Amino acid sequence: MELKDETCNLCGEVKYKVGEVTDYGAIVVHKYGSLKDGWFVTISPKSGSNPLRDFTLQLMPFAHLTHFSELGKFPELANNYGLVFGKINKAIATILLEDQDKFGEDDPFVLSVGSYGKCTTYPPKCEHLHLKLFPFKGAIGQPYTVDSSFGKKETFTDENGEKYVKMIPVVKKPILSDRLNFLASRIISLTNEI
Repeated sequence: MELKDETCNLCGEVKYKVGEVTDYGAIVVHKYGSLKDGWFVTISPKSGSNPLRDFTLQLMPFAHLTHFSELGKFPELANNYGLVFGKINKAIATILLEDQDKFGEDDPFVLSVGSYGKCTTYPPKCEHLHLKLFPFKGAIGQPYTVDSSFGKKETFTDENGEKYVKMIPVVKKPILSDRLNFLASRIISLTNEI
């Protein structure tokens, strides 16, 4: 396993310490393990849903892996993935519960966390493996093709007779710096106590 600092922006983020801001503006909120078996997590400075309430975390291995199947070769890396994944999900759920109390919702939403993983093993891409975790609501809480509820969406037909479904456009918006810093600090605290 190796880093590809000069060609991969995610490999370049491995050097940042917890609490530091990356070139993209993400904040590193958790690191666990060594270069050989470690993972790190950042919080994005943008949200695809409500930037006052939502956020996205990105989980990545330190090493430049490109597919989840590579975890099978490195048992400790796979074990650490499970530990970090669990910690991050627990932190997200805790923050969602705190937000329900803070915003005084009469009809609290179900604590639903979405994930999106990206694996590319063939050139020219060979992107650094990363998994995004986010509150599954608003614009980024729409059913996707692998969800059974997607098949229940209303279908339309275009002028060529092709069927399609309508989706809400997802536009990334910046999270206010106070909110971003609060979330980063809270996630750092939560993942340290778990």
